[in-house]
Amino acid sequence: MPSIISPPKPAAPSEASAKLGKRFGKLPLCTASELRRRVEQGEYLVIIDGLVCKLNGFINKHPGGPLSIMHMVGRDATDEARSMHPAEVFEGTMPRWAVARFVADEKAAAQASYVEDLDLPYSTPRSTLEDGSGHPQPESSSATNLDYAAIQHDYRKLDVQLREEGMYQCDYRDYAGEAVRYVSLFAIACGLILLGPASAWTYLAAGVSTALLWQQLAFFAHDLGHNELTGRREFDMVLGICVADVLGGLSVGWWKKNHNTHHIVTNDVHNDPDIQHLPFLAVSTRLFESRYSTYYRRIMEFDAAARMFVALQDKLYYLIMCFARYNLYFLSWNYLL
Repeated sequence: MPSIISPPKPAAPSEASAKLGKRFGKLPLCTASELRRRVEQGEYLVIIDGLVCKLNGFINKHPGGPLSIMHMVGRDATDEARSMHPAEVFEGTMPRWAVARFVADEKAAAQASYVEDLDLPYSTPRSTLEDGSGHPQPESSSATNLDYAAIQHDYRKLDVQLREEGMYQCDYRDYAGEAVRYVSLFAIACGLILLGPASAWTYLAAGVSTALLWQQLAFFAHDLGHNELTGRREFDMVLGICVADVLGGLSVGWWKKNHNTHHIVTNDVHNDPDIQHLPFLAVSTRLFESRYSTYYRRIMEFDAAARMFVALQDKLYYLIMCFARYNLYFLSWNYLL
């Protein structure tokens, strides 16, 4: 299978990146060993389209939160960056942060990460969840002998196919149907309260309608948080604030920081906040050992309380879910404050 990266020759940047490179002068080369040294010294260096981008001055301004960048430090983040940003950002804005062109050493073959073994305070080495058989998998991707270049090639081939088939294009007819559902649920709740008989059953039915509206709006807010309605970040963000914050009481700013991190380090027990629910729930036996959360910056203790709740989580799940929304309120206020 052909390889995308052929060390030691530098990876070819895109046409827009090449133009920017000429505009700002010829960029020096950066090897894997040089990349590791600079990361250890505190630089947030990410490889994007063959360019080494230094993001120290941007990381706290990133709309998707700082951790979604931090987990990409020392890694080839081309595919992640392309999948989560519009073309004008990927082609025009990102290369402006370039400080070098990346070239792999002879000793460092093409791989996903060049700092996998470093003890970084903001991103622990990647681990994979169990395969479903109950047997733990290797902690580090380097131990699995994966052909990263082949995986990258197949992924990009699939991405091209999906783009050609229009799978990334928003179908606004579906949202028109969703809008009808939202308005109907809201009208039912208001109609019952204002026009229905004054009884407990009337108000209960109105409450159920409102609850369904809130739950359905959560899916809409999810799409807005991903900027997938119009693709225009400002419009989708403002509409997301109206839907999530004003109507739902949940911070879309917190959600973006949390959820984008989830997409970058999906199902990683150390780094993904979406699976860190101790002491109430454990989605992996890896959590039976006390693990450090890089998102919450604390040890997730598998203590006596956790052992009790987890042993009963199959029976307590729906009861716990009754209070889960209040946890989202707490996280939203914590983020705001």
